[in-house]
Amino acid sequence: MDSVREIHMIATATFSLLSVVTWSIIRFTVWGPTISVWTYRTQLSHDLLQFMATCSAFPILHQVNQACLEYWPRLAQYINPSREPLTQFQIPQYQLTEADVERAGMWSNKLRAISHPPLGIDAECTSPISDTSQYIVLYVHGGAYTMGSARQYRGIHIQMARASQMRVLGFSYRLAPTHTYPVPLYDAYMAYKHVRHMGYADTQIVVAGDSAGGNLALALWQLTRATFHALVLFSPRVDVVSFRQSWKTYNHIDILQAYDIQDPVSPIHQLLVPNNKSLSDLDVLSDPFVAPIHADFTGLPPTLVQMGGAEVMGDDIQEFTKRARMQGAHIELQVYDNMFHVFQASLPKTQHLDEAWDN
Repeated sequence: MDSVREIHMIATATFSLLSVVTWSIIRFTVWGPTISVWTYRTQLSHDLLQFMATCSAFPILHQVNQACLEYWPRLAQYINPSREPLTQFQIPQYQLTEADVERAGMWSNKLRAISHPPLGIDAECTSPISDTSQYIVLYVHGGAYTMGSARQYRGIHIQMARASQMRVLGFSYRLAPTHTYPVPLYDAYMAYKHVRHMGYADTQIVVAGDSAGGNLALALWQLTRATFHALVLFSPRVDVVSFRQSWKTYNHIDILQAYDIQDPVSPIHQLLVPNNKSLSDLDVLSDPFVAPIHADFTGLPPTLVQMGGAEVMGDDIQEFTKRARMQGAHIELQVYDNMFHVFQASLPKTQHLDEAWDN
């Protein structure tokens, strides 16, 4: 049965890839790119990422999405194999310190009650070819809180290891809707504790993440208030009920689209609301762990934020950086013109991709 399922998944991923590539070629040739300055590679990367984002939004297409998430990265690794050493392992359970739990505010009791996965949290560590750095990157993957894993984000880990010349530890936190908040935060905390167990001090740890992973990276810092070496955030989700203009301006350009937070299939609803209750029953939408735009930024480590100039969350991110700076935080915002959400994950290469990773 497993072999039959795998054959079906490979066939689904292959058919989906060929369909998206064919449509992208026709679209680019007949109607031109979505944004006039885009090359075909940029258009194709946008269309591939948008296809996965669209599949994740509809339950009927979740199997298609899972097949693409599982096998498209494998194909990319086959086409462009890496030489970086890779170690896979499980993160065991570590003790939650009472001081950290108390910082969780409304989530404190739920954090105390969370059970660790019986077999541990799947993780992997990618090392640069020349592994001499005293620092390490703890990478929190994106995926709208409902999809993704360390294995599926291996390509970003490799890019990060090459760009930073540091080890990169990625992990597979538990996903909504099976696991609601704060389970992903608990898993991120266990990964952080494991990095400390490996012998790294807080000042030797760079916490990085994209989209939902950027949100969890900021939540992890709020939970620990650790003096991390730095934070690196790619298109972080910093608000959950935004009505800022960029959501309207780029709604039909970005790979993400506006959503109804009360819709039971929306990622935020699945993350925050157990058993399909109404979000109005929960006082979470302005909680700083869920929406870091409302956080106290006192003591925020030096932070680099990268975003596309044509993404729906652009105004949210700019408002987030403005508020952080007003509280004295050292935060650098890099905006890449005409780029979409988490373009750093693009394959094939987009415009500005090498520039973003070099920075």
